[in-house]
Amino acid sequence: MAAAERQKVYKSAAAVLEGYANGERRFDNAELDEADFSGSFLEGARFYGASLTGANFEGAYLLHSQFKNADASNASFKGALLVATDLIAANFENADFSGVDFTGASIDMSNCEGANFRRARLNNSDVCDAIFRRANLDQVTLGSVNLCDTDLWEFCEAEDVHHQGPSDIDARAVMKSYRHPRLKSFMVDCGVPHLFAEYMIECARALGDSLARRLMQSTFISYGTPDVEFAKRLYDVLRQHGVVVFFFPETATFGERIDTEIYRRLHEHDRVILVCSKASLNRPGVLHEIQETFDRESRDGGATYLLPIMLDDYVLTDWKQHHPVLAERLSRRVVGDFREALKSSDAFDVAVARLLDALKAERPAV
Repeated sequence: MAAAERQKVYKSAAAVLEGYANGERRFDNAELDEADFSGSFLEGARFYGASLTGANFEGAYLLHSQFKNADASNASFKGALLVATDLIAANFENADFSGVDFTGASIDMSNCEGANFRRARLNNSDVCDAIFRRANLDQVTLGSVNLCDTDLWEFCEAEDVHHQGPSDIDARAVMKSYRHPRLKSFMVDCGVPHLFAEYMIECARALGDSLARRLMQSTFISYGTPDVEFAKRLYDVLRQHGVVVFFFPETATFGERIDTEIYRRLHEHDRVILVCSKASLNRPGVLHEIQETFDRESRDGGATYLLPIMLDDYVLTDWKQHHPVLAERLSRRVVGDFREALKSSDAFDVAVARLLDALKAERPAV
């Protein structure tokens, strides 16, 4: 009978709480999407492989609980106690962990993309090889945290990080993060000596940049101001994958004339990624960059430098009514499709993977 009880698949918060009150602790593979556990006492509960998308654990007491391999995307753990929890290899995409105490928790290999960790405490936790892309880590507290093999980009971006003791950073983490301009100061704040931090970053840069230039073509992102948020997101992910990118707000040279800087950068990069949308394609600066790139292609004997990606249907439909010559030339290109990428992070990752393939310096013959 006990074995049969353990195999039961729980499908509601009420059933879980009743089972817990009766001494049950294993809720493996439970189907609890949108379940409400706010304020619940669930110390030692095990949700291995459970489906918890959109579940509410706000203010819950979850000491020594387990969420290994669970899908808790879009779930809220705001203000919950997650001390000494097992969160390994779980999906916490877009989850809310604001104000959570993770002391002694293991978050290894978990997907925390887009999650909110604002004011969370990560003391003595293990986040080795976890994904924090687009996560909010403002005012997070660190101390004796295992950050090995972790991309530290979002930690470097975070504001007002509190360090209560040294944390571990290894060469793999530096190789994943060395392009961030504030990595050195973050490493020093984590207890890495200045000289070691500087040399680790320089070694990573020497190895990584030379390899990146051999493997990936450099890029110039052409976009209109209304699409700057998307262009910044694209810039960040391309840089994280080792691509050398010119994105005007981040990489333009101080003091240069804008027109001179744009002209020089257009010509020194291997490819020009053109963000195609109704908001961008009719802007004078973007039109100039398109025409300049076409002219460069013609001067170089028909080379292909322009790489268009679309955020809506405009480039395929109404744009030709305003700029028929440019539209006709662009219609001969395969246009990367990022329309669904604006709605879904999974679709964005798929589109970026195809873009990265197009940017390879040497592509295998088919």
